[in-house]
Amino acid sequence: MARTFDPADPSHTPFNLGVDHTLKLLHRLAPLDVWMLTRIEDNEQIVVRADDHGYGIEPGTAFDWGNSFCIRMLAERGPRIAPDVTQVPAYQEALAAQTDPPAIGSYIGFPVHDREYGMYGMYGVLCAMHPEPVSQAIESRAGEIESAVQVIEALLRQRRHIDELEREREALILEAYNDSLTGTRNRRGWQIALDAEEQRCEDHSLPAGIIALDLDHLKAVNDHEGHDAGDRMIQAAGQALRSASRENDVVARLGGDEFGVLLPETPADYLPEIADRLRAALLAAGVEASIGYACRTFSGSLAAAQSNADAAMYADKRQRRGPSAH
Repeated sequence: MARTFDPADPSHTPFNLGVDHTLKLLHRLAPLDVWMLTRIEDNEQIVVRADDHGYGIEPGTAFDWGNSFCIRMLAERGPRIAPDVTQVPAYQEALAAQTDPPAIGSYIGFPVHDREYGMYGMYGVLCAMHPEPVSQAIESRAGEIESAVQVIEALLRQRRHIDELEREREALILEAYNDSLTGTRNRRGWQIALDAEEQRCEDHSLPAGIIALDLDHLKAVNDHEGHDAGDRMIQAAGQALRSASRENDVVARLGGDEFGVLLPETPADYLPEIADRLRAALLAAGVEASIGYACRTFSGSLAAAQSNADAAMYADKRQRRGPSAH
């Protein structure tokens, strides 16, 4: 039975369809058992799309990046095309370091770049593997594989442009959900932005981060200087967070002295630096805050990331108050 087209199915986004067709063509060009587009996050190599004919690998599968062939290929310790991995000591080293290594007799890996993504503009790796060695004639396919990489990089740029247009449209809608005191989004606007970004994360295997902030000493300011002074403190915090955030970030006031910042397409290794920048901006505005952050995991959600960021923020608050605090 023919499969009906469902535009709500994340596999039918232009990016995913384009990558899937490219992987199928690569399989015909170089028929290894699995071709994959992967991205790197923390110490994991996550499969974004896959054309699998034997390994059972699906989107969302995660491999140990530190013990991968690809990290060694990028370090130029092994070739991009290895018809017989038993002839490559670095790849044998990778297999030996894994507790349950897959059967890999041949390997192909080419870096995929995206100047807006991750460390050094590195998105991930287009790679393939096969349980047995293959003919050395496959090395002659390097030019065609490099062309496929360029197609995928063009699809990444197109996907990013579409996402930017979507976020611009959403920003116009979110103008109706502003917090009157700070000019940031209110709780309802935050939830709308969170839901929209969650869909993009699911559709395109994107990372996203959340920073949770809670202002310190607001109660003392209200008690000793009055609520007008407290309001000025909240206003100063909102302005500082908006000024220090990037164009696509969403800043929201979630409660009396609680703020959240949504960081689209932001890998986990960027979060500490961003949190430090926001803290510095707040301090420059005369505001101290407890801060926590977390990244959406591939199998998780932004709601879970927000809960983790909240927990980290409360841990920061306890540490800042010292062990004698209740």
